[in-house]
Amino acid sequence: MKKVFNLKQMQASQSFKDIFQKFGNLNLLQNYRGQKRIGNSLVAEIIKYLIVVGFWVTASFSAGIGVAGVMVYFMPLVLKPLGIASGIIDFIVALGPLAAVLTFIPVNAMFLVLLERKLLALLTTRLGPNRVGFNGLLQTFADALKLLFKEDIVPDKADKLLFFLAPVLFFAPSVMAFLPLVSVASAGTGPFAQTVFPTSLIFVVAVSSLTVMGLVMAGWASNNKYAILGGLRSAAQAISYEIPLVLSLTAFVIIIGSLDLQEIASMQSKNFFDWNIWAGGAFTNSENFKSAFGLPAVIVQQFLFFIIAFLVYFCSLAEVNRIPFDLPEAESELVSGYNTEYSGMKFALFFLAEYTNLFITSTLLAILFFGGPYSGIPILENTFTALLSKTVFGNLVWLPGAFILLLKAYLLVSVAIWIRATLPRFRSDQLMGLAWKVLIPLALACILFAALCRVFVQV
Repeated sequence: MKKVFNLKQMQASQSFKDIFQKFGNLNLLQNYRGQKRIGNSLVAEIIKYLIVVGFWVTASFSAGIGVAGVMVYFMPLVLKPLGIASGIIDFIVALGPLAAVLTFIPVNAMFLVLLERKLLALLTTRLGPNRVGFNGLLQTFADALKLLFKEDIVPDKADKLLFFLAPVLFFAPSVMAFLPLVSVASAGTGPFAQTVFPTSLIFVVAVSSLTVMGLVMAGWASNNKYAILGGLRSAAQAISYEIPLVLSLTAFVIIIGSLDLQEIASMQSKNFFDWNIWAGGAFTNSENFKSAFGLPAVIVQQFLFFIIAFLVYFCSLAEVNRIPFDLPEAESELVSGYNTEYSGMKFALFFLAEYTNLFITSTLLAILFFGGPYSGIPILENTFTALLSKTVFGNLVWLPGAFILLLKAYLLVSVAIWIRATLPRFRSDQLMGLAWKVLIPLALACILFAALCRVFVQV
């Protein structure tokens, strides 16, 4: 005979905890909001977290470097004895950086998704992924496989061609913008030496802005009113925050005097206080302590660089639709914006590009203000140079720098995740008002101040 569940009777005789455990077998109070963590050792939790992070950082780093090494060094050794024309071999070698980036991006995106879920769980007192692999190590890999085999659904009245091209147009600029960054990571040597060019900062900013076309195209091609609203909101947001971003970078370039990311990074190579976030080396230059505007010049430069760094990071978060700037996704409409009608690998491309753009902006900020591939510790830099200048695989002095830049980018991504867990989403009027009424005037003031500093302060 089926037992009847009387909630009032059970509430009178038992606690809610007993109800959940006995009748539902849900263990809700044990799983919801991370109650299982209470009795765990803090050291053990930290070790498990570091194992997950260490595995994925190593996997991401090794994937890109490994593919580049195979294309640039190993393939010519294999193809030359076979009599392959030198032009074909040179073409394969030239594709090495692109192949490395295309390998690194999906592995890195899987790690960034897992990093975000783990950090959000920590900041909001939840467990986070902990089922697939050790401590949830392979959760995002399983999610990627699930997306790979999901059905690709296309709405009946959608524009089929534009519907297919939109995620490609959204993802392609991410790959292109990544190439100048890997040249900085390799210090202009190694397999990525051919990606160095003198206007790389303009290239990254210009190419990154092309993603707006993909957003509008995705919304329009879906033939869905909520998708087109999400696409238009995304376009308005991207255009609005692109202006203060470019203006603040203009102020930065006025002071630094270079558009070459490699050169900008090398300016910060001497020590920790040469990083641009610390007034661009003003602390190590006695001339910068001369009076200017009634204040020591070093204080003037410090304040200006700090404001510019804040503007660049703030606008970059808005560019990649991160909370609190996640305007395209509207909870009142229960849709995710421009990608509402997408599924399977098309949706995965949007997802992949969003996290890649976040990583690109974090890497760019690390190069511009936080020393790029340099640790800021001269003894450490000299040790790396002595140990890796002559190895079996050639000159590998650039490897530690690439790893250091990668870690700096991950730290800045973690700050973006922290902001997401802390701040609520802006309303649309607040979002636009902040860009046009606050950030653009502040960026223009930075340009004026940077020009005055260029004239009256030794920089």
